[in-house]
Order: sequence, then C-alpha cells, then structure tokens
Amino acid sequence: MIKTQQQAQQPTQHQQQPQYFRKRIGSTNYKVAVYSSTTSKESIEDKILRLANNDIADITKIATSKKVVGL
Repeated sequence: MIKTQQQAQQPTQHQQQPQYFRKRIGSTNYKVAVYSSTTSKESIEDKILRLANNDIADITKIATSKKVVGL
C-alpha cells in the first residue's frame, strides 16, 4: 500500500510528534524530522554506543580478514 504524504507524516500510536531541526550544507537547507518511540527500552546514548560498537566490530573483522602481502 502506498501512503500519501499526509498519511506518512501522521505518527503511529507508539510514536510522538517528530522533532525538527534544520541543517545547511553548502547552499542546500535540510529540514530533518526526528522520531522516537515511546516503547523503546534503550536510551539514545545506549543506541549510539551500540551502533558505534557494531561499526568497530565490522571494521575489525574486515581488517583481520585481509591478508597483508609483503613486497
């Protein structure tokens, strides 16, 4: 089912109204909507730490899987 723009902007029962912030990059202005779940069991700090740890683990796996070739 394709949602209309108005339907897509309506929060579900587990979402609050989005918070907005604007960011200018070069000559382009962006309006960013930030949604958060009211049923989440993890704080934003915990989520950021989890994402960072996952990225570090992925980078470590890539680095250890590549063999260093001597010249």
